[in-house]
Amino acid sequence: MSDEELAVQEQDGTGDVNLSAEEIKMAELKEAISVKKEDLGGLRMKLTVTVPRETIDERMGDQFAELKRDASVPGFRKGHAPMKLIEKRFGSDVGDELKGKLLGSGYMAAVEKEDLKPLGDPQIWINTTEERIGDDKVAKQVDVDKLVGFEAALEHVQLPKDGSFTFACELELKPEFELPELEKIPLEKPLVTISEDDVEAELEKMRMMRGAFEPVEKGKIVADDMLYAAMKMTVDGDTIAEDDNFDMAARDINVKGVRLVGFGEAVVGKKINDAFVFEAPVPDDHENADLRGKTAKFDLKILEIKRIALPEIDEAFLSSVGMESEKELREAMKSGLESEVDRVAARKMHDQIGDYLIEKTKIEIPEGLSQRQTERSVSRRMVEMLQSGTPATDVTKAVDEMRASAAEQVVRDLKLFFVLERIADDREVDVNEEEMNGAIAQIAARAGKRFDRVRDELSQGDGLNTLYMRIRDEKVLTKLVEDAVVTEAKPEKKATSGKSAKKAVTKTAEKKKTKAPAAKKKKKAAKKST
Repeated sequence: MSDEELAVQEQDGTGDVNLSAEEIKMAELKEAISVKKEDLGGLRMKLTVTVPRETIDERMGDQFAELKRDASVPGFRKGHAPMKLIEKRFGSDVGDELKGKLLGSGYMAAVEKEDLKPLGDPQIWINTTEERIGDDKVAKQVDVDKLVGFEAALEHVQLPKDGSFTFACELELKPEFELPELEKIPLEKPLVTISEDDVEAELEKMRMMRGAFEPVEKGKIVADDMLYAAMKMTVDGDTIAEDDNFDMAARDINVKGVRLVGFGEAVVGKKINDAFVFEAPVPDDHENADLRGKTAKFDLKILEIKRIALPEIDEAFLSSVGMESEKELREAMKSGLESEVDRVAARKMHDQIGDYLIEKTKIEIPEGLSQRQTERSVSRRMVEMLQSGTPATDVTKAVDEMRASAAEQVVRDLKLFFVLERIADDREVDVNEEEMNGAIAQIAARAGKRFDRVRDELSQGDGLNTLYMRIRDEKVLTKLVEDAVVTEAKPEKKATSGKSAKKAVTKTAEKKKTKAPAAKKKKKAAKKST
């Protein structure tokens, strides 16, 4: 242990040789700060943290002392430059570094002091200026309070020359709940057979992956078309955003943090050069505080319509996938699907486990889900679809629908996420680099992309972290299946053909989800058949 650490411990009076100097500093900061809490509902909380001037001066003095000891200043031997010269020469750098430390450490100290369990990173309140254009067409600078991430906040938050340092942030909290019994969960292993309908669906996926959006010169917009439009978003007459060539889909979407519920129905049937207005409420957790609860008005003019065109299963298409005939392609697809029946059965048992955990865990998810909570659910669903080989157009559509609706599925996903995270923490389930790379390689192979390109795409935003959690949850679910009581599903009577055949052989695996546990469902089914 260094002399500095021993000196700090003696001054603190702890005498605990297991604490480092940084840990003691954190304990001192936790004691020094004051914290004001404001419950925002929906598992959201606002913290206002105040760091006293005494602490700021003490930390700044420590940094200047360290610089004086180590800095090389022309004309002076190392460690002998006057403190005033050190402060003048490095004052700005020390202030910026200390600001970042106090912002990060201050938040962590506040969370520990109030015994909070945050979900993800906080967002920091900043005051900034934005350009708005009013009805008079004159640009003006407007002061706005805005929520931003930690890195962006550093550009706006200033360390005061005098007085205390106060900052406010919003964080989301993990709900409190007790886990249900996790041993011997009753499961039914479904019978999974591959039908011609399954092959047809797989072929459609392949065509979708090779499809391309083509311009529609004449005719009306249909659902899921891609649109290019002149768009202007205004709130209370002020222009918030404007784009002369804004791309959007013909379905309910999320634009600039505003859910456009009903947009799909409103835009279908319109043509090129049609102009119309759509209005939607700004959510109460929008990043711009002055817009919250107001109505956003979108002035739109359709400039271009594009629609996906699927390739024909012709000689060129077959050649591109290394096949000589459609029959050979279908046989190869069927063989590939049959090799995955065990994986499909395992996934369906994972779904049963998920139903059990949600049914048996008393956990409250507030109605007013925040956009960040919804986005987490959306991100996990997106990664899941990418892993299963869902075409990009279908992934985008599903993501738009979830963002726009924030419906029951999002609530279910969040509940399951919280429960699986708790189990993973309790059992110390982790994911290694090899498992991550294997999952990325699987996504790349299904999408027909290079490994490094897929990794780069996932690196943008929260993709890699979401993939990590997805793999971790799969490991938890697999372990719970291993500890479960599994019974084999009984074969159904073979149906004659087509979709009815598929429905018959997979009936037990595709039962409609209800609130009744699996054991009760079986009992009801048996009673009904008699």
